[in-house]
Amino acid sequence: MLIGTWQVSLDEHGRLVLPAPIRPAFTTGMVITRGFERCLQLCPQSFWQGLTQRVSRLSLAGTDERWLRRLLFAEASAALLDDQAAIVISTALRNYAGLDRAAVVVGMEQYLEIWSPERWQDCQTNILALAGRWSIRDWDVSVPPDNALFL
Repeated sequence: MLIGTWQVSLDEHGRLVLPAPIRPAFTTGMVITRGFERCLQLCPQSFWQGLTQRVSRLSLAGTDERWLRRLLFAEASAALLDDQAAIVISTALRNYAGLDRAAVVVGMEQYLEIWSPERWQDCQTNILALAGRWSIRDWDVSVPPDNALFL
């Protein structure tokens, strides 16, 4: 489970060391790509495969579907952790996300988002401003009473 938030550094080559608690999810490889709000998505290989299967089922005739494919696939790159548990983020992806020497890594349960500190702060402001609105919406995320979490 990929949860939590970490402040991390990038070196001059765009190397980012993944925080120790989340490394096990990425031992078999990962893909890094553009995210939706000018952040990056770092996906474990298994999640990426499921995502690409779902996106590949979308129609090629739809304009929005083609834009989604371009967003996700055009700058995507496969990565492996090096001996220092680091990945290299390409210049194109760093530019897209506004990353320089610092980043915020955010767990999104099945994948990670990588934000510039400034954009993450803006995101946090929006989250807090909208939190009350979400409390009245029926998200249907209830957990059945027999779930192991309640034992």
